[in-house]
Amino acid sequence: MSGTPKPLEVVLTQHAERDLLRIPEEFRQRVKADILRLAEGRVPIGQFKKLSGLSPPTWQLTSGRFRVLYRRFGEQLLLLRVIAKSDQARSLRALR
Repeated sequence: MSGTPKPLEVVLTQHAERDLLRIPEEFRQRVKADILRLAEGRVPIGQFKKLSGLSPPTWQLTSGRFRVLYRRFGEQLLLLRVIAKSDQARSLRALR
């Protein structure tokens, strides 16, 4: 048995799917790579943070000029939104 943990299953909401498709291809590849690293547990500490005031607990992954809002449920990583940094405040209000 190997010592590497099993990656989390990545599940996208309809919003997150639509958001990813709207991102220009050059940025989309980086966002996808960062999401996969997150699922594998290989994201640097400074690249994600827990957001306050949201229940259930919601986290933010920083990927260049985009933010991935997500929640973790057991072995699943639920991606809620993939937004530009400039749209972050509006998207967070919608989650409250």
